[in-house]
Amino acid sequence: MSFDRFKKACSIARSHASVRPAVGAYSRIRARFRRGGMVLTDATGLMEAILGRPTERSHEDYRLELKQNKVLRGRFTAMAELHDNPKFADYDKLLDGLTGQIALFYGLLREVRPDLVVETGTATGSMTAIELAALEKNGGGRLISIDLPASAGALTMDSTVAEDDTGFFIPPEYRPMWKYRKGDAKLLVPRVLADEAVDVFIHDSLHTRSHMIFEYAVARALLRPGALILSDDVLWNNGFDDFLMMNELTGFAPFCNPNIAGVVNRFDDFEAGVGTGIVRT
Repeated sequence: MSFDRFKKACSIARSHASVRPAVGAYSRIRARFRRGGMVLTDATGLMEAILGRPTERSHEDYRLELKQNKVLRGRFTAMAELHDNPKFADYDKLLDGLTGQIALFYGLLREVRPDLVVETGTATGSMTAIELAALEKNGGGRLISIDLPASAGALTMDSTVAEDDTGFFIPPEYRPMWKYRKGDAKLLVPRVLADEAVDVFIHDSLHTRSHMIFEYAVARALLRPGALILSDDVLWNNGFDDFLMMNELTGFAPFCNPNIAGVVNRFDDFEAGVGTGIVRT
């Protein structure tokens, strides 16, 4: 039940739908045996699996909602041309390839209606813009992005984004809800999570095992019970999977993109009884 074997199973399931029931069962047995870990599910059930309850709407509904978003469509199209980024030139095709991301980073935010989301890693702001679109559709909320300017070849980044261009995919209409905090997540994440009542934490910054586990652990300790911890690039290493096992939590990832995952921050009766918040004197 090694992580390498699990990662290989994820890859096979992503490419071959016929084996997904078997891989899903394997992931559930593995998580049960380890008393925590990642479980694979289809995109339709991803939100329900993470939240542990029926959702108000399906991920397909939320994808359609995004396709009807004229603000995002216009911004993505304009910025793709300005920055010569063909990946984002066809807005509909882009969304059709983001089934898992839409469920995790848009649908869940629409379902839980957070007052405050904190993310690490922003760069061009493509996913940040989608998250902000969810808050706007909810009728309110804030998003704080913590990041250093992206530089190709540094800190696991494959492209460069000038500091003034950070988050360029974010439409002007959404910027009142957004605050960019420039700096190292190792310094800023504990400060922000200690000072603010955060409902959703999203990791998408430095993808090293030590840094990823650091961010998950800080979020685990400083977020309230019931808050969401979401992450990109969970298959880069075994950091997220081991974090779940160490805390006896079950997280969920979609077959269509098992490199993203989410979990609800839950505590056992002892920890909940002692208290999980910060003691302020």
